[in-house]
Amino acid sequence: MTTLGVNERIERVLAYSLFWVSGFVLLLVEKNQTVRWHAKQSLITFGTLSLLMFGVSMLNTTLGWIPFLGILTSFGLGLLLRILVWTWFILWIWLMVMAWLSPDYRLPFISKWVRSIL
Repeated sequence: MTTLGVNERIERVLAYSLFWVSGFVLLLVEKNQTVRWHAKQSLITFGTLSLLMFGVSMLNTTLGWIPFLGILTSFGLGLLLRILVWTWFILWIWLMVMAWLSPDYRLPFISKWVRSIL
């Protein structure tokens, strides 16, 4: 059992269920270290992807106002935004499945950031 009184396996999955928001909430209230790790990983992964998607979207919108430059960059930035959205979705499903199956699952590059940042 955990601080919230829910099965640890379920809380690990809940850390990813609402992307970085659920990770942030569980990081604040949970004391179980395994659940906290998944909450940190969710916060870093989906927080970074959120910021990247916001930045690309804003850049695409801003450059869209410039007549010739908007035409040149809209395809590439739109493609990049679609890649980020698909990455978001695939990681969301993958991380929930892996949190259910393996309590100590770590994303290869993100786990180094989690250890150093949080």
